[in-house]
Amino acid sequence: MKKLTAILVLFFGASLLWWGFAVSQEKPKASTPKAASEKADTTKAKEHAYVGATKCKMCHNTATWGKIYDKWAATKHAAAYTALAGEKAQTVAKNLKIEDPQKSEKCLVCHVAGYQASAKLKGEKYSMEEGVTCEVCHGPAGDYLKSHNKKDNEKQAIADGLVKPTEELCVACHNKQSPTFEGFKYEEAIKLVEHHKPTMEELKKTEAEGK
Repeated sequence: MKKLTAILVLFFGASLLWWGFAVSQEKPKASTPKAASEKADTTKAKEHAYVGATKCKMCHNTATWGKIYDKWAATKHAAAYTALAGEKAQTVAKNLKIEDPQKSEKCLVCHVAGYQASAKLKGEKYSMEEGVTCEVCHGPAGDYLKSHNKKDNEKQAIADGLVKPTEELCVACHNKQSPTFEGFKYEEAIKLVEHHKPTMEELKKTEAEGK
C-alpha cells in the first residue's frame, strides 16, 4: 500500500511539473486589429458640443460681466452668416461659381461656429444664424459651460474644452485663402473684439456714468 501511495505521489508531482513547463512555453496572443483600435479609442480626445451664443448670454450679458454678449453682437463676427446673403458675398460667390454662399461649405466653414461638427454635437440652442460666436474663439462649451464659472477652476475648464484665443486660431480663417482677404494684423484686430470681466473700479465708474 505504501509503495502504491509513493508511486501516485511521484506521478502527481511529475504531472504538475510538466503542466508548469507547458504553460511557461505558451506565447502571448498577438493583438488583433480590433483590440488595437479599441485601445486607440480610449485615448481619443473627447469631442465637445456647441451650445450656441444665447447660452452664454444668460451670464455674460450682465453688468458684472461687462455685457460681453452685447459687445460680441455688435461685431462683424455676429453677422458673419447673414453677410453671406449680401451683395459683396454674392459677387464673390458668382466669381467662384458658388450658387449660394449661405449653403456652401467653402463659405460656412469660416462664417458659422461649429459648421463641420456632427449633428449630435449641436445643442438645441445652436443656430447657424449666430455666425462666428464665442465658441469659435473659446471652444465648444458643452462641457465647460458649468466648470468655467467656478472660482479657481481654470484647469478643469480647459480640460473640459475651454480655449484661450491665439493668433494661430484667428489666421485659420483670416488668411490669403479667403477670397475677401485684405491683410490681417492680429494686434489691431483683437482690439475690435476685446472684452473682459470688469474690475470693481470699472463697474463703479460705469455705474456712476449711468451706463
